[in-house]
Amino acid sequence: MTSPNIYIPLQTLTFAPKLLEKGSWLAIVHSQRIPPHVGMLFSGNYNSLTIKEAEINISSEVFLKMLSQKKIKTLFLKLAHHPVFSLDHQMAMFQEQLKKFGCVKSTQATCLSPIKLFFSEFYALPLVDKELLFDFILRLKENNFLDFVCGLNVELNDGVELPFYSSEELNDKITSERSLYYNN
Repeated sequence: MTSPNIYIPLQTLTFAPKLLEKGSWLAIVHSQRIPPHVGMLFSGNYNSLTIKEAEINISSEVFLKMLSQKKIKTLFLKLAHHPVFSLDHQMAMFQEQLKKFGCVKSTQATCLSPIKLFFSEFYALPLVDKELLFDFILRLKENNFLDFVCGLNVELNDGVELPFYSSEELNDKITSERSLYYNN
């Protein structure tokens, strides 16, 4: 049974690659899959936690080329400017968190785990155990941490639609994907 999507109203802008070169962003890759993947961009450098490893300092040019060639539906959510810490410092701290997690593991770490930790440390957003991506995005919106959204290979209707899924579906998908690379 297909569950309904979660709609989150946000200001939308037309996507332009140059936008990603400034500021910090959440990138929701395969935005209509269950579950979507999420990473962060800082001044055009993409970073995320995957099944295999922590991806660090992928240039936005390389990242966008892959997304465009494969026609991957991707949302880019512009984060509110941090009043104290530089983007370089934020990126360095996020990369350290990625390295500590190592890779995605069922019931231990998802691609969202280091991002939630980042927001806890830099934006004082409380950590919520077992929080899924759509709930996390709603909390970012409620706390005015999102400026706007733009999309690549996806239509936006004055906001974003994210698939609804359960923690069980998330962990089953992680286990299934990890089995392609690991025995555990």
